[in-house]
Amino acid sequence: MSFELDSRLSRDSILIANIDKVQVRLSKDSRYPWLILVPEIAGIAELHDLSYEQQLCVLNVSNITSLLLKTCFSPDKLNVASLGNVVKQLHIHHVARFEIDDAWPGPIWGQGESVLYGEDELQARKTLLTDKLKTLLSDQKKLSVSNVILA
Repeated sequence: MSFELDSRLSRDSILIANIDKVQVRLSKDSRYPWLILVPEIAGIAELHDLSYEQQLCVLNVSNITSLLLKTCFSPDKLNVASLGNVVKQLHIHHVARFEIDDAWPGPIWGQGESVLYGEDELQARKTLLTDKLKTLLSDQKKLSVSNVILA
């Protein structure tokens, strides 16, 4: 069985980077700075389904993603969650939250309607994130990665 991205994740987000075979995707909902990690492993629904080494890899990419959001947006709080009630494929949401956002202090799910980025705004957000990711990975020796592909 080969890896295939769930169609809903493909439709609702764009790839910004691939770090050690973990996709880092930007949600198209502009209401929140929101990244989604998807390990490129077929048939996986839960973190505990991964091998120990795979779990460490996903945790490392999650830490990098959290640092990226913190550096770019200075949120009041980061929400990290793996729900999977609709999309069963393992994916982990990383959402920068602000006390002024519409859903605060509750969860973002089920709150209002998505507001899609305009094409220029989406490209600008992607560029901001990929440029900052390049800087983080070159400046932070503690961020151990073996393979990074920026989209």
